[in-house]
Amino acid sequence: MIPAPQSRATRLARRSVRRPGTGTGPGTGPGIGAAALLALALGLGASACATPSGAPAAGPDASSDSAAAEAAPAAPEGIRGGDPLTADEIQEHVDILASDAFEGRGAATDGERKAGAYLVSLLEQLPGVEPGGDEGGWYQAFPITVNQPGAVYDHDRAQNVVAVLPGSDPELAHEVIVIGAHYDHVGPEGRHGGSLSGSREIHNGADDNASGSAVVYELAETFATADVPPRRTIVFQWYSGEELGLLGSRWWVANPSVPLDDVVAMINMDMIGRLQGGTLLIGGTGSSPVLEEIVADLEGFEDLAFVLDPPGNAPSDNSSFYEQGIPVLFLFTGVHEDYHAPGDDPEKLNAPGTAKVGRLAREIVVRLDARDERPPFRLAPGMANYWMPKVDYGLTLDAPPEDAPGVARIAVLVPGSSAGRARDAEGRGLQEGDVILSVDGQLLRSLEELEAVLADVDDRRTPKQLGVLRPTDDDDWELLELELVPEIK
Repeated sequence: MIPAPQSRATRLARRSVRRPGTGTGPGTGPGIGAAALLALALGLGASACATPSGAPAAGPDASSDSAAAEAAPAAPEGIRGGDPLTADEIQEHVDILASDAFEGRGAATDGERKAGAYLVSLLEQLPGVEPGGDEGGWYQAFPITVNQPGAVYDHDRAQNVVAVLPGSDPELAHEVIVIGAHYDHVGPEGRHGGSLSGSREIHNGADDNASGSAVVYELAETFATADVPPRRTIVFQWYSGEELGLLGSRWWVANPSVPLDDVVAMINMDMIGRLQGGTLLIGGTGSSPVLEEIVADLEGFEDLAFVLDPPGNAPSDNSSFYEQGIPVLFLFTGVHEDYHAPGDDPEKLNAPGTAKVGRLAREIVVRLDARDERPPFRLAPGMANYWMPKVDYGLTLDAPPEDAPGVARIAVLVPGSSAGRARDAEGRGLQEGDVILSVDGQLLRSLEELEAVLADVDDRRTPKQLGVLRPTDDDDWELLELELVPEIK
């Protein structure tokens, strides 16, 4: 994601271009391991520099979520089957893409070339997936058109990676759903898009945006191996130059490999690797009533909660499509302390949460593809929320009375908030003046400990059991136990 929102005029003019030949499809031979793919990527991408030795160290084991994939809600008639999208596979891709060997994946650098070669080495194994780049290849080259102070480019052009899965329905195969993510980051010293840390260490960009890049590939694998394939053509895109101002996606919409009028929707994933409390932002919901309806129907999918953000523009690649009158969605788990900093490393990835977001994206595409009519475009002015998620219960705490055994008094209670809706077994709610004594049966020793316990929220937003003391008319205390449901805002 680029560091700051920019205002952009909405342009609805579309233009149709003739699609070039797609060339020869990929091979479908037996798969090879991740280490071999990494070695291949490093060899293919580093023709102008020495190849680093060895594969990057693997990150921590992510819990398997194949059971969650199997338990997902039944899809409408349409795409069925396909390789499941799991946390383990996503973690494996991010471990590689966000390793030091790729040197921060700055646009038009050797690190970008290595990352692109890694993605292509995976795509070449997928049945039915064809190259969608220049002259029948996987890459679409474009010039660097900005002067980033201090940036050093190893090549005179950056490269998008583009793959095509042709649709199976003769009546709808000409229509296209684009699934995209940028795969570049800010380069070896943070100079290819702006470090916010001032550090000259490698900025590996695990969340930004190895997470989205990994999920786009996993979606390509899922749809390519489906028992009942998509009716519409799906174009999978990995953009470079996003950190320099959406250069890769803007180049593609100006030089599309399919007629732009045939693109019915674009799904963009940028920074989806830090899911907190099972809550993600979905931008662009106002750009089509159909997309808005699909997203609303999926609230609660795999226990996910949504922060809906209608504008079609964002500091990410969906803007390039929205400005051409194409409905868009933007999936985003939020800004964090490691944004554009050296700490955005693979071990901090919430891989099970990233897999949930990926399966949600799959379900959106399934439901979109199941419809006979293309989604209508709707203007959705404004700029997406630059969202930094936080736990919000709707209460303000201060010091308790000296004679109270608890650690914090409820000073302000917001009506309708999570705290405002909390109830005990008898239906009684919290009140201003109540003193918090315990959470989940744990007696608390300080306000700091209480704040830490309340901020610790799992991806299912498991309710907290709150023990509070309430002053009575006879100068005593009454104990209440209430259920408090965490909210991420």
